[in-house]
Amino acid sequence: NRETYNFSALGVGLIYLSPFIGGVLGTAVAGKLSDVIVQFMARRNGGVYEPEFRLVMAIPIAVSTVAGLMGFGWSVEERDSWIVPTVFFGIISFGCSLGSTTAITFCVDSYREYAGEALVTLNFSKNVFHGLVFSLFFPHWLESNGPKDVFIAIGGIQIACLLTTIPMYIYGKRARMWTVRKRFMDKF
Repeated sequence: NRETYNFSALGVGLIYLSPFIGGVLGTAVAGKLSDVIVQFMARRNGGVYEPEFRLVMAIPIAVSTVAGLMGFGWSVEERDSWIVPTVFFGIISFGCSLGSTTAITFCVDSYREYAGEALVTLNFSKNVFHGLVFSLFFPHWLESNGPKDVFIAIGGIQIACLLTTIPMYIYGKRARMWTVRKRFMDKF
């Protein structure tokens, strides 16, 4: 807030270079790292590729987003030098870019014929949850509990959400085959 760091409007704007850089790096790294992991796993699977191999990216996503969220909240609460939360802000953006790139590639690999719809649905969902839903309660929560508790809780929620990739990795192929047999995707 203004009392803690006393940034000018320009200073606040310059802080956003950190998530910009983190996002660009995350997008660049996500594609290459995901492809390396997929190729390695396909070799281990007798040369057969499965879209669920993309879900292994949940590990670097979890590490970067959770470290970024918790580090950001903690550093702001402790009123560390401005550079510390700024770096964590970039790490959050890096992890979010890994996550969105992974989600998109997983959806496209799972249902190529519905790639356009998948992109629209992912972006719509992200904007509804982050833009609308969070704005309904986040400012009050932040004000009443402080940044450390709030961002540690959000980091915990992030871990819980990413743990759902484990059953999806295990049962994803069966789920995809079920949707094909039931012509589930044709109903929309």
